Amino acid sequence: MDEHETVRWDRDDDGIVVLTLDDPRRSANVIDDAYVASMGRAVDRLEAERDSVAGVVLTSAKRTFSAGGDLDDLLAAGRDDVPRLTAHVREVKAQLRRLETLGRPVVAAINGAALGGGLEIALAAHHRVVVDDPGAVLGFPEVRLGLLPGAGGVVRSVRTLGIADALTKLLLDGERLDPAAAHELGLAGEIVPAVADLLPAARRWIAANPEAVQPWDTAGYRMPGGTPASPGLAAVLPSFPANLRKRLKGANYPAPHHIMAAAVEGAQVDFDNALEIEGRYFVNLATGQVAKNMIQAFLARQGGKAPSAVDDSQDFTRRTIGARVAEALAMVEEGVPAASIEQASAQAGYRAPVLALADEVEPGPRRAGSESHVGGASGDVPFEDLEQRLLFAEALEAVGCIDEGVVATPADANAGSLHGAGFPGWTGGVLQYIDGFDGGVVGFVARARELAARYGDRFEPPASLVS
Repeated sequence: MDEHETVRWDRDDDGIVVLTLDDPRRSANVIDDAYVASMGRAVDRLEAERDSVAGVVLTSAKRTFSAGGDLDDLLAAGRDDVPRLTAHVREVKAQLRRLETLGRPVVAAINGAALGGGLEIALAAHHRVVVDDPGAVLGFPEVRLGLLPGAGGVVRSVRTLGIADALTKLLLDGERLDPAAAHELGLAGEIVPAVADLLPAARRWIAANPEAVQPWDTAGYRMPGGTPASPGLAAVLPSFPANLRKRLKGANYPAPHHIMAAAVEGAQVDFDNALEIEGRYFVNLATGQVAKNMIQAFLARQGGKAPSAVDDSQDFTRRTIGARVAEALAMVEEGVPAASIEQASAQAGYRAPVLALADEVEPGPRRAGSESHVGGASGDVPFEDLEQRLLFAEALEAVGCIDEGVVATPADANAGSLHGAGFPGWTGGVLQYIDGFDGGVVGFVARARELAARYGDRFEPPASLVS
């Protein structure tokens, strides 16, 4: 196999073609440019040799089926990359669409985890056989990375499960389903005891279903649970965004909103236009800062990063949470209503109400210049300032911890802030928040100085940020 060929082609005497995902450069299969090129060649060949093809099996030579998109590529994609990324996802979706409309039965033989783009590949098959192994999990974890499934995952899951079940049981929480749960939900058509049983089961299904087509490509197809125009669904649909707003509490997590919009809007149009809608929402998220922050934090975790303090990891957590609490108490002293402070805390993305922590956490020592420059009228404090004061107080304290050697690296500080101190997940961590601020570190420094001029010198950026 060519060193850049990631999809291996094998045809048996019975005319069944087995396409094996096997990237020679990686320990796991991903959807990158090499995959697109290889799958493109495979689909071209399937179409050219269609008359001699009885069916297609998609499987993997790796321990996992496919890990999905290339996170390093997504991390690097900026707004200037919108045309390139749009073309990429369109091509991936077009290949899967050609595969499922080939006119031959297609089966995904899933030997391990099929997550994100891996599940999207599997959903383009007419049938899915999964090995009965705890590691063979299926799911769309994209929402936890600030993304949505962009290769047809939203469109196919909605048309397979219906809007309500697709959103609540698969898309919005990023749950990973074991084989039994996937079978119960309807994602897995068959479970087999061992990996060796996958291909025989796939061949049997192909032999029994030579005319297989996707449900949405059949005449008279009706979406499970109805479309947004159906009276039953239309009656409850307005509660979906209301419940989502209640759950997010105004925090900066655009992915759940985009997922819901793509699901609902896509259910009102034909399949191909639904794919286009999904793609636009995906590219908007993938080129935005929140996704980059969350992907970076996920990669700070994949590397086994934990808060490895030079002094004491608990000291980092105590100091950063203490700085947040101290700033909230400063707002109280200024006359800001407690309800406004707690709302600002929630909208900033903190899980725990900040003033409730005042009874559990000792406020951090106020830095020099702690006297506020504002009077006692809460109307003098813009709501955005309330949110950013909490975030900046904690971020600046974290920089101090780095400067003093309390934590060894920015990666340690990011991991510790997310998993120990409860810093908002959309930021990617306390120091990633600084890097990802509008204008980067320079923009953060400029905003810190604005806060210092209004609320006190404690917001003056340290020399380590300015130099």
